[in-house]
Amino acid sequence: MTRRGAREESETTVVQVRAPGPQDEWEVSWYRERLADPGLINAGVVLVVHGMGYLAVPVGGTRSAGHLAVANAKVALLLADVLRGREGFPAVRVRWSDSPETCHMITWGELPPETDDAARGRVFGYSEQAITAHLEEQADRDA
Repeated sequence: MTRRGAREESETTVVQVRAPGPQDEWEVSWYRERLADPGLINAGVVLVVHGMGYLAVPVGGTRSAGHLAVANAKVALLLADVLRGREGFPAVRVRWSDSPETCHMITWGELPPETDDAARGRVFGYSEQAITAHLEEQADRDA
């Protein structure tokens, strides 16, 4: 399935929407190791634009928010347009970066807390083991 983004009608940019496949294994395995409910990956979609694939995992179960990082502003708008209205992707929005070193974020679902990393991890549906491992890594970096 392909869809032209509403904001990109004058150009020929097309987003291909497909199920995660073997070519997405690195990103799929990252989520599989961290999500409390890795089955959500099967309901996810890969958005392919200009040959680059972006895995979007929907909300469900304990996962009430999701996000993906995009470096290009036009691509961020295009991908957000494609996700809007899809089941599992409520309240799609773009959070713009104010720094060229930081990606724009396409987010959906609940707004995660800004200051509590453990609570943020739970909103994104990560397992308690994954949250603990992240917090330990962060403490080691800060030490």
